Amino acid sequence: MKPLVSIIIVNYNGRMHLARCLDSVKKMNYKNIEVILVDNGSNDGSVEFIEKNYGWVKLIKNRENLGPIIARNMGIKKSKGYLIAFLDNDTEVDKNWLKELVNSMEKDVGVCASKVMLFDNRKLINSAGMGCDIYGFAFSRGLKARGLYEKDVGQYDKVGEVFAAYAAAMLVRKDVLKKVGYLDESFGMYYEEIDLCWRIRLAGYKILYVPKAVVYHKIGGPKAWFTLKNKYYTEKNRFATMIKNYSAIMLIKIIPLYLMMKFFELMFYLFFRKIRMATDIILALMENIKGLPNVLKERKKIGAIRKVDDKGIIKHMVKGSMEFYMFMKGYGKYVIK
Repeated sequence: MKPLVSIIIVNYNGRMHLARCLDSVKKMNYKNIEVILVDNGSNDGSVEFIEKNYGWVKLIKNRENLGPIIARNMGIKKSKGYLIAFLDNDTEVDKNWLKELVNSMEKDVGVCASKVMLFDNRKLINSAGMGCDIYGFAFSRGLKARGLYEKDVGQYDKVGEVFAAYAAAMLVRKDVLKKVGYLDESFGMYYEEIDLCWRIRLAGYKILYVPKAVVYHKIGGPKAWFTLKNKYYTEKNRFATMIKNYSAIMLIKIIPLYLMMKFFELMFYLFFRKIRMATDIILALMENIKGLPNVLKERKKIGAIRKVDDKGIIKHMVKGSMEFYMFMKGYGKYVIK
């Protein structure tokens, strides 16, 4: 019998997306599912729309916007499935999406990553799994250095391991989640899937990219990567992810180089009078110092489930700085404009 899959969708004022997303889920050829929609206090009629038109959706109604991470964890706790699928509300899934992911979920696999295409231009790749460099900088495979999305010409059509899965459309085993812990709610937003997949790797499981599991995702342009909220949370959570998951020896090697790169980035922003961007870096580092006791507690928990050493993790990482490479190849222009 095919395993039950709990599909968790978080919604906040996304009524305009829900019909396309839920209708595509309903049309999938994998039927043993439950759909849990966690609404984060929407005031656009989303809840009423679901209750009227999609009675088969299990609805969790929050009174306020608790953020995507807390909401996803709420969905996990209410789920009954052996497998958990995270799906963004602004997506449309291919009819074979879930079947391909489930069929690829073998005993040594903890997470399966989808091939995510742009919704409005379905020849362009949003994410073919996530990569990460040794300095904790995460990036989507399929994103060109100049901030452009790659055209899909079959370059990512092979099944294989990736460092992490893109949270907009991924499948994870619930027993693995119980072993390594759920999404880190202290993150607020961003980087939660990188931290989770890193922990899952440390526990000895693979992260598998499944190119036939296709999803179409609505997303802003590359300049959206440099919004103030994005910058603060990605810097804060990137640093915390390294502290939690690297060994002490690796941290001694990596952190000084990481801080040096942040210093030069800070000077760059100040030179171009991007004071708020510079401030976000400083605030992110200060927040990590403030939250260090809690991060160290999480680090201790992770140490208890660690089966793979740093060498086994780093072999799946980019050895140099992808952040510096992308910045020099074109991302910088989106900052200084």
